[in-house]
Amino acid sequence: MEGFLKTVVEVKKEEIGRCRAQIPLTTLRREAEETAAPASFAEAMAKSHAEDPGIIAEVKKASPSKGDIRPDIDVSAYAEAYTKGGARAISVLTESRFFKGTMADLKAVCSNTDLPVLRKDFIFTEYQIYEAKRAGASAALLITTLLSPGQQAELTHLTRELGMEPLVEINSEWEFEQAYKAGAKVVGINNRNLTTLEVDHTVAGRVAKIFPEDIIPVEASGISGREGIETGLGNRIYNFLVGESIVRAKDPAEFINTLCGRKKTEN
Repeated sequence: MEGFLKTVVEVKKEEIGRCRAQIPLTTLRREAEETAAPASFAEAMAKSHAEDPGIIAEVKKASPSKGDIRPDIDVSAYAEAYTKGGARAISVLTESRFFKGTMADLKAVCSNTDLPVLRKDFIFTEYQIYEAKRAGASAALLITTLLSPGQQAELTHLTRELGMEPLVEINSEWEFEQAYKAGAKVVGINNRNLTTLEVDHTVAGRVAKIFPEDIIPVEASGISGREGIETGLGNRIYNFLVGESIVRAKDPAEFINTLCGRKKTEN
């Protein structure tokens, strides 16, 4: 790892160390296992098709490439708006240094929607998986670039063992090979390179072409309107993770309808 990814992982290691000092792994594991299984993320993604695409609407306060986006966002209100707008699922950034997210944000969203909720963070330990489950998440992001084949297989298994589903992120064809061997079912194709933070809008369409039929693709990064969704649909991608443009929208619920190509809702 190098660039931004190397920096953020070092920050996360320090953060996890502080969390473990407050809540031991044994306690966290017990509480996570006692938390009821949430709505199925995989089943939600499988419902999407060309006439009814799925939007994973993200709660995003800031980013390393754009800085502050909506640092004062009311995450509970946005969870309700995303639900009203017909999102297929909700993503919550919990990384604190660069994205200004918190685990409290994740808990608040889980408490204010019946949709599946994804914990989006730089996850590379079992501790973080247990944190996600205890908060009520339905899914956890596993970034292939961060993980060895063995780590990826172990965390994929643990996530499912807890009644959640991993959203496995890749940025290239060779990363898909590792994810597939580790048992990935829902695969996020990130148009953004996490080392350079540059976006290449052709990545998702190119990589999705090699997916077998049993894999559900999700396109992420760089989608700002209906045009981007239509391009993805043309590449047989039916689920899209959208963050900044939804958060900045005057009416997030209506913007989700626009992305999906639905008619304007009546008040």
